Amino acid sequence: MATVTFTVRYLDHLKPQPKRYEVFDMLVPGLAIRVTPAGRKSFTLYYRHHGRMRRVGLGRYPDVLLADARTAATQQRGRIFNGADPAEEKKAERATNGDTVGALFDLYKTYREKAKSWTETRRIMEREVLPVWRHLGVVDLKRRTVRELIERKARHAPVMANRILSRISAMLTFAMEHDWIETNPAWRIRKPGEERSRDRVLSRDELRELWAALHETEAKKEDGTPKPRLSQTLNDAFLVMLLTAQRCGEVCKMEWREVDLDTGWWLIPGDVTKNHDPHRVPLTSMVLEMLDRRARTKNADDRYVFSNHRHTCVAARAKKAAATLCNGGVSFHFRAHDLRRTAASYMGEAGVDRFHIAHVLNHRSVTHSTVTAIYDRYRYDKKRAALEKWAEVLGGIVDVKPAPTKAPARRAHRQNVYEFTPQARRHVQAAIH
Repeated sequence: MATVTFTVRYLDHLKPQPKRYEVFDMLVPGLAIRVTPAGRKSFTLYYRHHGRMRRVGLGRYPDVLLADARTAATQQRGRIFNGADPAEEKKAERATNGDTVGALFDLYKTYREKAKSWTETRRIMEREVLPVWRHLGVVDLKRRTVRELIERKARHAPVMANRILSRISAMLTFAMEHDWIETNPAWRIRKPGEERSRDRVLSRDELRELWAALHETEAKKEDGTPKPRLSQTLNDAFLVMLLTAQRCGEVCKMEWREVDLDTGWWLIPGDVTKNHDPHRVPLTSMVLEMLDRRARTKNADDRYVFSNHRHTCVAARAKKAAATLCNGGVSFHFRAHDLRRTAASYMGEAGVDRFHIAHVLNHRSVTHSTVTAIYDRYRYDKKRAALEKWAEVLGGIVDVKPAPTKAPARRAHRQNVYEFTPQARRHVQAAIH
């Protein structure tokens, strides 16, 4: 930990780093400036009380000026010399003033609600944690308190217990950084559930069955009862997931301004992708045909490609769509993310290089390893070739022959880019009737 003579100029030029760090003042022993990865700077005073290292916050910079921080630190050091424990006093004051888990969550929300993962974090906290802890003082949380909550959930949902533990730990780390508590009681509590990465890949028979289901909005079983089916919008969204190998959330949030039907490209912005990097996805003939049809729909949304009736994207509905199909709509179980893994696996089976598959999937480990414009052009060509190979393989499985990819002309009448085999044509006609 560095020790320097603080000046206003020095404090102003401190830059955030990937991890929180502290710099100590040379003039006032124990006085430090703490800088978080978000760029927040705050003064803190370290001291020992009965041989134990303690810390008390003195306020955020520049709300608290350097001179005032040094004065406050010097005054506290005088009190500490006479036996006072400012950190314990502050903890007692917080408990008296009602600093509950509910109040902490409200503050935590103001800092985290713009994060991509906030929707799921809020759902978990409001459903699993706040009903039990809302009125409990933050300083009263013990490791046993956390463990009891997690173990109770783990009895019937061990993986969800893991998720709850990680959210609790993150919020309590936030509380520690903002001087609500000195240590995180959830630190290093073992996750109760054993998790394994999914390796589910749909078989050829399953792909044929799913393909038929995604081309129907109504269907009946042999006994005349209706089969679970998705809306046309969700059907189209799932087909695009399968054909492009992109994530469910990225496809469901696709906007018309991101799509160029004339050149056959879809640019996913960085605020939508998982790794925050913009991703350029080539669109094959099957996808272009579908998007062009949706663009010509009478009630097409002017923003989202896959929209609800209220001009919002279908991301929320898509989360349960696979479960809807699995509930009697198809004879097997799958998740939306399995479509991405399936596409990647069949591309590999067809001889596509793993490096190019990783570029199609927008894996950060490879997308950051290429920098030249010449290679970018080469990479785009390989990405298109990979997805066209996948479209060819899928077409052979489901008995649909896609035409060579050619961006559709934007005119009122044009030829259909699909070329159906006689067997496929009979299948579609039978599905319609």
